[in-house]
Amino acid sequence: MKYHLLTFFLLTLHTTLIAQAPHSGKIILNNQEVISGTVDINAFINSAVVTTEEGRQLTYHASMIHSIETVDECDFRREYRCYDYRSNSFFDRLEKKVFQVIAAGEVTLLRRVFEYDVFDSTDDYAVEEFYFINESNKIQRVRNFKRQVMPMMENFAEEMEVFRKRNKMGNLNRELNMYLMVSYYNRISSLEEDALTLR
Repeated sequence: MKYHLLTFFLLTLHTTLIAQAPHSGKIILNNQEVISGTVDINAFINSAVVTTEEGRQLTYHASMIHSIETVDECDFRREYRCYDYRSNSFFDRLEKKVFQVIAAGEVTLLRRVFEYDVFDSTDDYAVEEFYFINESNKIQRVRNFKRQVMPMMENFAEEMEVFRKRNKMGNLNRELNMYLMVSYYNRISSLEEDALTLR
């Protein structure tokens, strides 16, 4: 069964670890209003633009957004949520920011993508940053997965180590390995919860 889970994770990785191009979807506002259309998320200014079917362009700041759901041409779904966050940058401030939910459960892994226009080039340059929700329920950037996130999985430390060795994961700061570790942990922890509920 563990091998089937790994195959499933690898297939769904395409869903999560690619750039945030505009896709069909909807924005759910804090007042529960739903706006549907083509959604374009801008991590720099913490906002999303929706182009409706009527051709109107509506811009919403993260402070107005509860969540975002998008679907691409292959029916892969993405979920975004807004959290209070401030980086260590001098110019940054504490405010709502849009994060893509990569894996959710006992441990939540998040991502932000920053796209830069490269001078004298037709291509954009994208930078990914990964985050998690710590035990104090605050957003924290992943800088060292083993030291920051693995302690949150201590109740299944033995299972996690077996999973890591079986799948020959070296550097846990790699995007794929972070995703697989968190997803696997959430899966086995939810199975234990289900088993306890049935007793």
